[in-house]
Amino acid sequence: MTRPGGATGSAARSPAPEDAPRSCPSAPAAPGVRLLGLLGPDGRVHNLKSVVTVDAGFLEAAAEAGPVEARMRFAGRCQTSGCAQWTGSRCGVIDKALAHIEAALPLEAGALPPCTIRQDCRWFAQTGARACGACSYIVTDRRAQVAAE
Repeated sequence: MTRPGGATGSAARSPAPEDAPRSCPSAPAAPGVRLLGLLGPDGRVHNLKSVVTVDAGFLEAAAEAGPVEARMRFAGRCQTSGCAQWTGSRCGVIDKALAHIEAALPLEAGALPPCTIRQDCRWFAQTGARACGACSYIVTDRRAQVAAE
């Protein structure tokens, strides 16, 4: 695992140009992706405040405690049409999540949480700060949670 000189992802940073490559905030765990956040005891993902790029050794060690995508969220390059979640023009994950979450509870307004990818985040580019409000509720691998329900 490496910790490159840390971007904080503050809201003050300029967003990437519209045609720039975007980051997927719910990428599969793989060597070279960035660790975005950790699932807390409250059931929400808590973003890291600095960039952490994971390697195969980190993922192997983390997998010993169970599926890593059930406990951690990763960011990688958005694959657009190469991803099953791509609708043809946008990521369907955040649209579905927002519809579900906003129907169930009000999203917190105010200051945006720390984020290391906001400047090039696919979800933020699509829906703005609403994506940040929903982001902490999204767990990439919910199989264990669904099985327990």
